[in-house]
Amino acid sequence: METVRFNPFHQVHQALRALLYHASITVQHTDFTQEAQAGKTITLIEELVNFFEAHAHKEDTQVFPLIAAAAPELVADFEAQHEKDHELGEELVDALHDCRNAVADLEKKLAGKKLQRALNAFTAFNLTHMNAEETVVLDTLHREYTDEQLLEREQQIVASLTPAEKAFSGFWMLKGLAMNEIIDWYKKIQAAAPPFVFDEFMQLAEKALSTEKLKTLQQSLNFSLA
Repeated sequence: METVRFNPFHQVHQALRALLYHASITVQHTDFTQEAQAGKTITLIEELVNFFEAHAHKEDTQVFPLIAAAAPELVADFEAQHEKDHELGEELVDALHDCRNAVADLEKKLAGKKLQRALNAFTAFNLTHMNAEETVVLDTLHREYTDEQLLEREQQIVASLTPAEKAFSGFWMLKGLAMNEIIDWYKKIQAAAPPFVFDEFMQLAEKALSTEKLKTLQQSLNFSLA
């Protein structure tokens, strides 16, 4: 009987995917001739680039070394993919620069189109890249480590995050995970974390989830916000 192994990529990758999807539709809906709209979209894409850069760095320094001895060619391949990802991120940064500095309405519209094309390329690459990590890389991790060892490494990575990074990634995890996954995640936090930490996560859920989903979560945890 096949068993479901622990996937250390799943939760953060669902957050990254959710942010990509949200950013894509936001860019499509933005009128770049309107300063307020454009400013919010530019900030969102800046946050996206920073999130992906930080995530890739953590994989390069804390995940790939786990399999460097067992699969050096595989690690080299995925590190090279991260270099490509960085190049695509730089194209996004360049497009953001154009959006900020455009003056005439036509320039602003053209800059917005450039940003959309750059984001399309970035999104397509990263969706394929994350799929590969969750198959080829994950298979290698499963051959070399137990679920307990992988969970311990995930916890070490989470512990290395700043409070701002934890809040940002947690928000997008809540946006990207299925409701049953959120409930399971929060039950583990409720059982293991200090009350003030759990309260912080519930406040994060209040920001990220719809009223209906928040109510479902509260009922599942027998919890209500003050």
